[in-house]
Amino acid sequence: MNNGRIFLIGQDEGRWIPMVETPYTQEEILQRALAHYPDLLPGDQINPENPRRWLLVKRELGVPGDADNTASIWSLDHLFLDQDGIPTFVECKRAADTRSRREVVAQMLDYAANGTAYWSLDQLRQAAAETARSQELDLDEQVQELLDDADEDGVQAYWQLVESNLRQGRIRLIFVADTIPRELRRLIEFLNSKMADVEVLAVEVKQFLGHGQKAMVPRVIGLTEAARSSKSTTPKQRLTRNQFLDNCSPELADFYTFVLDEGHARGHTTYWGEKGFSMRALLPQENRLASYVYGYPPNVFQFYFSHFENSIPADKLTTLRQDLLAFNLFRESGKKTLTMEVVKPAEERLRQMYIFILDELDRLIEESATQTEDQS
Repeated sequence: MNNGRIFLIGQDEGRWIPMVETPYTQEEILQRALAHYPDLLPGDQINPENPRRWLLVKRELGVPGDADNTASIWSLDHLFLDQDGIPTFVECKRAADTRSRREVVAQMLDYAANGTAYWSLDQLRQAAAETARSQELDLDEQVQELLDDADEDGVQAYWQLVESNLRQGRIRLIFVADTIPRELRRLIEFLNSKMADVEVLAVEVKQFLGHGQKAMVPRVIGLTEAARSSKSTTPKQRLTRNQFLDNCSPELADFYTFVLDEGHARGHTTYWGEKGFSMRALLPQENRLASYVYGYPPNVFQFYFSHFENSIPADKLTTLRQDLLAFNLFRESGKKTLTMEVVKPAEERLRQMYIFILDELDRLIEESATQTEDQS
C-alpha cells in the first residue's frame, strides 16, 4: 500500500518538504501525545458550532469490576472531561494491533459500563488534581479556564454536572488510532446512531515524518450528520429563581424558598448556575464570598466545607461536620461534602437543620474575623 504524503511549505513558498505517512512504532507515542496535547481530539470536528475543549483527568485510570472491590481490573488509556462535564473515555490502538474489532469495542464498553457504575466523583476529582499537580497546574484554575468562568461556584457546579452525567450515562467513547479499519468504522457508526446518551467516535491521528520534521494530523471518523444533530450540545444559560422553583414539586419548592429567603435575611447571596444554586456568605477577613450549601434538581441538597478551610480552624469545621451528621439527614459524600436527597421537604427537622447551619456559620465567621482583627 502506498503511504500518503503531506507537504510543509517554507515562508518563501520556494521549498516544499514532503512528509510521508508513517505508522507509530509504539502505542505509547500516541498515548503520550494525547496527554500533552488533548486538542489532538479535534473538538471543532466533533461539534463545529460549540467546539469541545478538554481537561485530562488521568492517564491509565483504573476501572473497578464491582462496587465492593476497590482494586481495578482494567485500565483506561485516558479519561477527559469537556466543558459540559461529559466524561470522555479514550482508548488508543495502533493499526498494527491484530485484535478483532469486536474485542476492541467490547473492551471499551466494559470500561464505560463499570466506570459509570463504580467511579465516585471524589475519585475523579482527586485523579484530576493529581494530574494537574504533576503538570505544575492548579485544578480549579484549569476548570475555570475550561468554562471561561472565574467564579468558584462555577467550579463546584461543574463537578456536580460531571457526577450527574456519569450517573446518567451521558458519556463519550473515542477510539484513537493511526488508521481506523473499515469494520471498526461500521461498528462505531452503528453504535453512535443507536445510543441516545452515548456518543461513540473514532479519531484517526496519522503521523507524518520527513527531513527531521514530524506532524500529527487528526480526523474524526464515524460521526454522521444525523448523529451530530441529535447529540449536539449548545451553550446553556444560568437559571433564575423562578425557573428553578417552577421545576420543583410544590413541597420541594417550599423548602428551597425557605432556604433562599432565610439566607437572604442573614445578608447572604445566591449564585445561580445552569443546574442549580448555591448560597454564599461573606468572609470579611478575606473580602470574598464563600458558598456553603448547594441545591440541585431533582432533590439534592449539599453542604460544602472547602471554601471555609482558610478562614475557620479545622477543628471547628470537624465539629460542624459532626453536628450536621447528628441530624441524621446528611450522608458523607467525600472529604469536603455532605449530601442529602430531600424526600420529606415539609419536615420541620430540615428547617431546624438549615437554621442551625446559618447560626453556626455566622458565629464561626464572626469569631474568625474578630481573631484576625485582634492579631493585627
